[in-house]
Amino acid sequence: MNNLLVIYHEDFLCYEKLKRKIKNITINMDDFQITTTHDKRGILLRLSTEITFELNIVKEVNLNDISHSIIFNCFNEYDEMITEIKEKNIPIRIINLKLAKAINIKGTTFGKGSSETYEYIGRGSKWGNPYSMYENGDDRDEVIRKFKYDFDFDKFLNVKKEDFIHLKGKKLGCFCKPQACHGDVIADYLNSLDDGE
Repeated sequence: MNNLLVIYHEDFLCYEKLKRKIKNITINMDDFQITTTHDKRGILLRLSTEITFELNIVKEVNLNDISHSIIFNCFNEYDEMITEIKEKNIPIRIINLKLAKAINIKGTTFGKGSSETYEYIGRGSKWGNPYSMYENGDDRDEVIRKFKYDFDFDKFLNVKKEDFIHLKGKKLGCFCKPQACHGDVIADYLNSLDDGE
């Protein structure tokens, strides 16, 4: 039986892309199982309800047990694993992702401006959360909830939801991280979009 190693970046949310890539590779396989190190977003489990395969989540991958591999790579996170797979001559398909990720920019020389490294999404920017913590007695969770509601229903005055596509594949700079942030809402939306590739 073919044992397919599938690894995806934990911020990847596009179920349709994952499904399409796995179906294209397994179309001529009678039986196969999928091995992975995590399924944090539950998308492999969801796929197992549509396509019949056994899902094995392991702490460490034994490459000697792997027949094929698909790596959804971003931010060069899996480069070391890719090298090991290639050294073992295991057939590999690398899908390079353009994911958005909220990051902390405290201490950078750029401050409240964008740079080559990130797009500033904090207060005062086009992408900033119009709701301020503690202004109306709201805590962090409440201002993020309000932002998400306006974002989901396209209710912002100065920016349309479709404009956020500009941020796909970028690091979103703010001062909130590692705490919860409206940037997480933006990143989750962008990382769930299917680019059709």
